[in-house]
Amino acid sequence: MMAKPVNRFLGFITIIFILIAGTSHTHEEGMFPLNYLNEKNLKEAGLKLNASEIFNPDGVALTNALVKVGGCTGSFISDKGLIITNHHCVYGGVAGLSNSDHNYLENGFVAKENSEELPIDMPCRITQSYEDVTDKVLRGIDASATPETRAAAIAANIKQIRTEESSKFPELSIEVSEMFVGKSYTLFRYLLITDVRLVFAPPVTIGQFGGDLDNWEWPRHNGDFGLVRAYVGKNGKPAKYSKDNIPYKPEKHLKINAKGTKEGDFVFIMGYPGRTFRHESAGYMDFQQNYQLPEIQKWYKWCIDKMREISRDNENKYLAFAGNIQSMENVEKNYRGKIQGLRRTDLVNQKYMDEDAMLSFATDKGINANHIPEIRSIWKRKKELAEKRFTYLFLSSQSESFALSREIESAENALENAKDANTKNAVFQKLRDYVKNDFLLIDKEYEKAILRELLQRISKFRNLNTLIGKSSMDKWVNDLEKKEKLLDTNWVSINANTKTAKLADYDGPVVSLVEFLEEDMDAVFKEWNDLDLKLKALMPRYLDLKESFKSGQFIPDANSTLRLTYGYIKRFSPNDAEIHTPYTSLKGVFEKANSAPDYRLPQLMADNLSVKNVPAFFKDPATGEVVVCFLYNLDTTGGNSGSPVLDANGDLIGVNFDRSFTATINDYAWNDKYSRSIGVDIRYVVYIIKYIGKADHILEEIGIEI
Repeated sequence: MMAKPVNRFLGFITIIFILIAGTSHTHEEGMFPLNYLNEKNLKEAGLKLNASEIFNPDGVALTNALVKVGGCTGSFISDKGLIITNHHCVYGGVAGLSNSDHNYLENGFVAKENSEELPIDMPCRITQSYEDVTDKVLRGIDASATPETRAAAIAANIKQIRTEESSKFPELSIEVSEMFVGKSYTLFRYLLITDVRLVFAPPVTIGQFGGDLDNWEWPRHNGDFGLVRAYVGKNGKPAKYSKDNIPYKPEKHLKINAKGTKEGDFVFIMGYPGRTFRHESAGYMDFQQNYQLPEIQKWYKWCIDKMREISRDNENKYLAFAGNIQSMENVEKNYRGKIQGLRRTDLVNQKYMDEDAMLSFATDKGINANHIPEIRSIWKRKKELAEKRFTYLFLSSQSESFALSREIESAENALENAKDANTKNAVFQKLRDYVKNDFLLIDKEYEKAILRELLQRISKFRNLNTLIGKSSMDKWVNDLEKKEKLLDTNWVSINANTKTAKLADYDGPVVSLVEFLEEDMDAVFKEWNDLDLKLKALMPRYLDLKESFKSGQFIPDANSTLRLTYGYIKRFSPNDAEIHTPYTSLKGVFEKANSAPDYRLPQLMADNLSVKNVPAFFKDPATGEVVVCFLYNLDTTGGNSGSPVLDANGDLIGVNFDRSFTATINDYAWNDKYSRSIGVDIRYVVYIIKYIGKADHILEEIGIEI
């Protein structure tokens, strides 16, 4: 066991006291940092564990079984480093391992022994300790500092803290996370494991059953889980991939609840929720509802449709696009739900009313609240810049040739100012690294379609005649096929890897496009960044006033750090005349099967799912049906994908994978009436491993006997 750094899980003593002494049965909203649990009454809510069994600075607890895997959460379920997370979390990796000869996405993947496990790019982070470092981060910052000076000082202080921590704990990954914007900061120490291998993935027709049609919806019937394994060097420490590496032995792994659950049972989740924005201003919410969310949603829909059109009759192209399509569909539908939720709850108007009440409160208390009109003014200016900013942002992020051309232009400028060979070599290497790690041109037709669409949008606010001359825009784009060498990935790779990186001297049509747009683009990005800095400098005052005004519980927004949320398995009624009960069954899979493309279920899969004399382990005692998915009213968001759903004893009952459509607004607000999260029941996970994967060796490893 690796020695643990000092100050592990601060606030532990007060948490124990409150957990034992709590008296309230009320379930409240919150993705709680562990040191905020002193306000929760988990024992009275239904928890049967002691605090030290959840987290323990001097020993082992459930937190030791939690892992941040890629952008998701996972948990150890064996003492041999086996991690369970979501299928949609491993989806991109499985697609990358697949081809027409070995289509693991379509057929699933099972490693019968360790030597068959395949490397997958999903680094794991295991929280080791944390501590408040607000005073260190804000040290030496004058109240009168400009936003730019303040931001630079904070960045410098964080860099120093990370440097000092890295020297003390070289085996750990160090991060400083902002808990309240510009106001409070926490240091986290993580064990980083990079050798992670795929162990089990169900076929996509099971793992993603229902596809985009069911995404963010209830009822659900997909087996959204996957298994990976963490490996370390023979000395037990993290190491790069090697066939000689051994499975990581976690300090704690979860036990599986083999008895099942029922409606009303207490449940809780620990995980790494990504970002919420509940403390943001009214101007922010207004901008989200009326510009950012609809603009990105419509753009992603365009990209998805174009990728599907181009890859419709080409399996290899589809596999190349699959990860992008899946992730974009997820966001696109999520944003539609957010837009609906914001409008349905009238949250923007409520935020403005809250701010007006805060202004009145400040006047009564003699508090200077001029920051609120300042914040509103900034968001007004952002609305004016938004069309340009988002169009340029889409161009920079979605067009691979444009992004590479910006790197080439940057390299050319740097070389003009380089005074020695070492500086020049550093410029060449930076360009090589970009090509190796970030240049991901998948398809020429898609690249040209991106450029054509975005140039048409740009032409609404910028005259492009100087660029395209007498040609039509379509002709200019179509001519790229023969004129633009950056569409040839082999040419790019060869010319990036010459001794003097010949790519840095390249001057083609898209580089000319960059030169034409760059001045205006950089001006827009700079002004936007300056506005963000001003907002960040004003937000501490905004949060201070809000905290005084609310005079109650004030939980930090989620920020990809370890959190706990709790609640109950619970039905809900999201719309008039709709009642959603909290369990689905295998019966529903067969009812949906092949009724739509997203419900595709090949006959072999259907046959394997149709088990005669199903053991009682898999059945809901109330219905006699094989349980598939279940609902609960926990407070979750992105990043909680793959989080273990635990019962009152801390045993694993499912894997969180989604929210209901009405709960997509959780990033901005939570309400028991409409906020429901969705998990795949652990009984269905075991069912798929046994009857689809024929992988009894995995069941033996995780301690399941049927």
